[in-house]
Amino acid sequence: MTAPRFPTVEIPADLRAERVFVNLDGDYSYLSDGYYRSLEAEHEGLLALPSPQDALDAYVVPLALTKAASAGLATPQWEIVNDLSLSMPPPVMVYPVNPYQDEGKVANDASELREVIKTLSMSGKYAMVCQSMPPDSRVDTIRLVLGRSLKPEYQELAEKLWRVFHLPLARVRIIVTEKAYLFSAISPLEKEELTQNEKTILKEAGLWRV
Repeated sequence: MTAPRFPTVEIPADLRAERVFVNLDGDYSYLSDGYYRSLEAEHEGLLALPSPQDALDAYVVPLALTKAASAGLATPQWEIVNDLSLSMPPPVMVYPVNPYQDEGKVANDASELREVIKTLSMSGKYAMVCQSMPPDSRVDTIRLVLGRSLKPEYQELAEKLWRVFHLPLARVRIIVTEKAYLFSAISPLEKEELTQNEKTILKEAGLWRV
C-alpha cells in the first residue's frame, strides 16, 4: 500500500509579504467563514495559510495523524472502529468521525470505554479513532499562534506543527509520555479567544488588527 503524500509548502520568512494571506479567523473547518477566506485567497493566486486543503486535513483526525506521521512527528498507536472490536486496551483517547461531534474523550477502563464508544459512535452508526495511551501518560493541549506556544516546553513542537499544518491559530491536543509528545488531534482556536500575550505574538509579527 502506497503511503499517502501531502503537498509541502515552505512557510515564508515574511508573513506580511504581498502575495501571502495569513488567515487569522482561527476556525478553518469546512464551510466556515475561515475556510471560505482561505478559499478566496487561493483563488486570487495568494499563498493562503492555511490553504483549503490544509484546513480539511487538519480537523479530520485520521488525516491529521497520517500527515503528522509522514512529516516525522511522533503519534500514538491508533485504529478506526465503530464498535467494541478494539484491539488496544484502555486507557485510550477516542475521537468521533461523524458530522455531529468533534470532542474527544479519554476512556480509562473497560466500562468507561463501552460508554464512550456507544456515545461517540452513536450506537455503532459512525466510526471513531481510538488512540493508545501509554502507562502514566496524560493529555495536554497546546495553544498555537503562528507556531509559537506560551508554554516553553512545547515551543519546539509548536514550530514543527506550524511547518506541517500551516494553521496560524490552533489548539493541538497531545499525549504526554515520559519520553515523547505524541500528536493527537487539532481543533479551532478563534481569534476572539486569544489572550493578551497571544495577541502580542501577532502584533510582533505585524499581523494584529483591532
